[in-house]
Amino acid sequence: MSQIIFTQSEEIVDEHPQLHTPSWVEETYLETQYEMGEENIDDEAILEFEAVDEEDEEPLIETDGIEWDGDHEYFFPEAEDFQESVFVRDPEVNDASSPYFILRRFLTEEIIQEIIYQTNLYARQTNIPKWTNLSVQEFWVFFALNILMGVVRKPTLQDYWSTNSLIATYSFGDSMSRDRFLQILRALHFVNLEDPELNQTDRFHKLGSILSRILANFKNFVNPGEFLTLDEELMPYKGRLSIRQYNSKKRGRFGIESFFLMDSQHRYVLDIIPYQGKTTTIHDRSWITKYGFGGTVRRTRKFMPKFNDPVTKKPTTLKSGEIETFSDGDLLLERWGDRKEVMMLNTFIEHRMEECESRNPANQRFKPASVLVYNKTMGSVDNMDAIIRPYQTLRKTKKWYRKYAFHLLDICIYNSFVIAGHFNSQITKNGYKAYLLSLVNSMLDENQLERSTKGRRPKCPNAQKAKSSPHYPQTLQDDNGKNKRSNCKLCTQNKQRKATKYFCDDCKVWLCVKGEITCFEKFHKK
Repeated sequence: MSQIIFTQSEEIVDEHPQLHTPSWVEETYLETQYEMGEENIDDEAILEFEAVDEEDEEPLIETDGIEWDGDHEYFFPEAEDFQESVFVRDPEVNDASSPYFILRRFLTEEIIQEIIYQTNLYARQTNIPKWTNLSVQEFWVFFALNILMGVVRKPTLQDYWSTNSLIATYSFGDSMSRDRFLQILRALHFVNLEDPELNQTDRFHKLGSILSRILANFKNFVNPGEFLTLDEELMPYKGRLSIRQYNSKKRGRFGIESFFLMDSQHRYVLDIIPYQGKTTTIHDRSWITKYGFGGTVRRTRKFMPKFNDPVTKKPTTLKSGEIETFSDGDLLLERWGDRKEVMMLNTFIEHRMEECESRNPANQRFKPASVLVYNKTMGSVDNMDAIIRPYQTLRKTKKWYRKYAFHLLDICIYNSFVIAGHFNSQITKNGYKAYLLSLVNSMLDENQLERSTKGRRPKCPNAQKAKSSPHYPQTLQDDNGKNKRSNCKLCTQNKQRKATKYFCDDCKVWLCVKGEITCFEKFHKK
């Protein structure tokens, strides 16, 4: 991601005061005047420049492809005026909508059915043992547990189903068995790789139509704001992959790179372009002319002017506060001197200096208007990454497409968080973690599974009764009048053998009562 620091600028230095009219400006003006009538033509009014011949016209700076004919006076932005509208298009979403309801506007029933169909198909193709077809309810429970794993971190997947009282998290075992979860994770698939019509030239073909469908839902759900942010993002991945990128400035360094288009005001993800090297395609470029763009640019980029002294031919440098502008009519390039040189390129903001407000009077300074807009709108991708990274569902795997799919699901949750916070500011104040827990609760409550208790931790059959009428330990006697004894249930689970004579008749389990916190108390507090 391009990062830049802007500071003080006191004056504009104009190194090219003698400017001339480009031929295309003069011709356009003359054509307009002739349409109005020859009597209205005023030769001295042609942009208040002296008439020049084509032979005399030489660009101030010339490169291969772009002729920087002059400074900011030659810049004529043509971006359309922004018309503000309601942010959320969907009339069914409002402040009463639950997190689960909003999430299903992105992960629609058609998308879920496609994932389930491809997963069941792949399980049959690979002959996964004891496979039973995945249902819609099972998928949502599987997805909810993956979200919860991002909140509750453990070293291995098996630890989430551990019965060890020190690390046990019983909500996982109560929702789905460990073996079924691992079985679904193994079979999870998004496209039929045996389909002869599958377009394998697309390097993301293993995601099938899931990626395009979700991105279409992102774009159709809202009306974007005035400013959009385009920035790169690197999903960590160190496996062998042709499209894997290396970026020493990123925390993960190795990964799959994507470009995110986001709404700057609401920090909402509008579109994602996965980077595929030279084969990366941008289907629609009309937005560049229609809406305009702006941002920082390196001085060594192709088609950039050569900032050399005309006499010595050596590269020139700007002192702090100095500024140069270049334009070809459609593009405006601002070269601004600060602690280091800053290059700003845009198509919709005219060059002007504006005062930058600061609480410290000593820091009052003037900056180019493009810089102020850039500082105000940048950082959407970094903000998204800072929110979701502590609770991501990503785990180490050789299946890169599976990891990218889970990353895409994280972004769906993030977008639903943005929408929910738009209607209810308290959700944003409570934080992303509280939102995830509320989402998981809704998903598990609406998709409860009926399953066998074989192999699971014992549960008190009269749990509701135990709350109002406490259970008491009692002894049982055999036919000879002696006390019966058996192994304590909790001690056995902790791989300890301890005989006890105390029995809970309501729960039908043997539990010892020795120690400060007895097994009888532990069992009935669950």
